[in-house]
This record gives sequence, C-alpha cells and structure tokens, in this order.
Amino acid sequence: MPMVFPIAFGWIQIVLVVLFVLALALLVTGGLRVRKHGWGTLIRRGGTGVVVLVLAAGLLWVVTLLQTYLGLSGEVKAAHLVATSVAGSEHTLDVQLTLYGDRDHPQTTQKYRVEGDLWALQGDIVELEPWVNALGFHSGYKLTRLFGQRLDGVAVRQNQTMLNGGDGDFFTDMRQKHWTTRPFIRSAYGNAVINMPGSYDVYVSRDAIKTRQS
Repeated sequence: MPMVFPIAFGWIQIVLVVLFVLALALLVTGGLRVRKHGWGTLIRRGGTGVVVLVLAAGLLWVVTLLQTYLGLSGEVKAAHLVATSVAGSEHTLDVQLTLYGDRDHPQTTQKYRVEGDLWALQGDIVELEPWVNALGFHSGYKLTRLFGQRLDGVAVRQNQTMLNGGDGDFFTDMRQKHWTTRPFIRSAYGNAVINMPGSYDVYVSRDAIKTRQS
C-alpha cells in the first residue's frame, strides 16, 4: 500500500473559496476606485474606496484564519487496535489491528502476537505546509510497523511486524532529499505511538500519529 494523502474538500472549503473570491473582488474594486479617483478624492467623498479596501482586508484575514484552523486541526482515523495480555505468558500481548482502507484499498483486520507489555505502532509521515493543509489536503501517512516494548526496559527478542509492505524506499528517499519539495512539503519522518493494553482508535494528524481509548 503506498503513501496515503487524504483529501477533505466539503462545504466548509466551498464556503471558504466563495469568501476568498468575494474578498479578492472587493480588493480589486477598492484598488480600481483608488486608481481612478485617488486617495484624496475618495476621502473627500466619504472614503468609500477606503471602506471597501478595509472590508476586503478584513475578510481575507478571516478566511486565512479559518483555513489555517481547519488545516491544523484535521485528523484521519487510520486504524483500530485492541491489545490484551496473554494469560500465563509473561510480557506477551495479543493484538487485533484493523487498518482502515480508502477508495483504492480495502479495510483489513489481522491478529498478531507481540512480545512486550506495551504495543507500538509506527508509520511514515510526509508533513505538508499549513497552507496546503488548509486547502483540504491532509499530510501523507502510511502505517508500517507493529512491535512491543517491555516496561522493565529489557529489549524484546521478537522482530518487528511489517505492515502495508513496510517502509519501502521512504527513508532512502529522505536521505537523498526526495521529500524536500518546496513549497508544498515541510518535512518527512517516522513517527510512532506507544500504549498499554486496551481498545484504541488510532489517528493521524497533520504531523503525528496519536491514539485515544475507544
């Protein structure tokens, strides 16, 4: 499964686009008035052009704030995980992991036996610039590894379980600076969430993997 870049373009983004176009129209109108009559004439005639320009600037500012908030607060539910301790087997977990699909990939559910008292789910993240998130494009992600950790700090002997085909060439591309395309991508890196046994929903925000009990 390749890197996923979810797109969220709904009625909120449509409203923002309409507001942005309206603000630009007001800004152009105000600029034409200033160019045609001059600042002095407009001020003497009641400052209509100045008012239009102020309204346009204020509307653009509001649209920018809304876009930034939507981009920074968006999350994608990427997986659901249920981890239980194995009775009679110290430092061992049974993990049922559901990876949610998308339009091109089906949802999958698998069970794994993991050595450790804690479970860890790791993935690759391509963090987009905030202005790109604000347009409705979520940062790219791919969940790639499942493994365990012991509370006492002793290293586990079990190899990590690769998910979705593993990392592939992701880190090689990072080393060769293939993930530094400007002005769209801010950074690219691996990220992991670690937690105790229980039932969890796993989310990917614009820059991290996170989990909440379900």
